[in-house]
Amino acid sequence: MKSKKLFAAVLGSIVVLALSLPVMAQNTTQSTTTATQDSTAPVAAQTTTTTTQDTTSSDANLPMTKGEMKDQKRQQKQEEKSARANAKEQKEDAKATKDQAKALKQEHKSMDAQEKADAE
Repeated sequence: MKSKKLFAAVLGSIVVLALSLPVMAQNTTQSTTTATQDSTAPVAAQTTTTTTQDTTSSDANLPMTKGEMKDQKRQQKQEEKSARANAKEQKEDAKATKDQAKALKQEHKSMDAQEKADAE
């Protein structure tokens, strides 16, 4: 009789463990990373956006609701807007650096011409 109770307890524990494993295995992580870099900028400036989503419920295979889709689309638009603003800022910085280099070159050129005129 004791062996039957012990066997039933062990078997019950194994069944509970076997049924809980698929639920624990559904814990998945999705990660999306996008990076942009302005190749004309003299300084290596980089913007990285990472979105991580943890799915632990058993309804992971169900389609997203309209509200979830709207939220995801809104977040994606915000990230794109931010990326565009960063790219524009990097482009403006690169242009300012280029203009400064051009002005400095012109200044050196005029100084060389002045020195040459003074030497004659």
